[in-house]
Amino acid sequence: MNVNDLIREDLVIFSNAKTKTEAISELADVLYGNNKVKESYKKAVLEREAAFPTGLETEHFGIAIPHTDSLHVKEPAVSIALLENKLPFIQMGSSDEDVQVEVIFMLALKKAEDQLEVLQVFVDLIQDDSFMERLVTSKNAKEIIQTIHEFSEQMT
Repeated sequence: MNVNDLIREDLVIFSNAKTKTEAISELADVLYGNNKVKESYKKAVLEREAAFPTGLETEHFGIAIPHTDSLHVKEPAVSIALLENKLPFIQMGSSDEDVQVEVIFMLALKKAEDQLEVLQVFVDLIQDDSFMERLVTSKNAKEIIQTIHEFSEQMT
């Protein structure tokens, strides 16, 4: 599955959310408003995030990759939030270690095998400091999409 097919400018937000719940809710609403997910998606993502945290910390950036089961998804997509204020998410694989997150990639995928492929692209992206620097300093959704497209094209 090509990540470039999953992201669009209308799925990107610049958020001033004050909590991770608020940020996740905003992204879920964007997906729902674009008819990508079912009404049940938001609650399912919040519940999954509480049980299986998705915060990831690199040397320079904190990101989160919330997602949930495919039964809540109508059409595959990825919504992205650049956060005005870093928000604490629990580190993936931890129960109490915080990561200060500044970018959220929210996955809405239909097939389990696609999830691994898409996750790998984003894990590779967050480990590339130059692309992440471009991403977090983007001024608009078009720049974010362009940065991800360029990154995914270099991987192929």
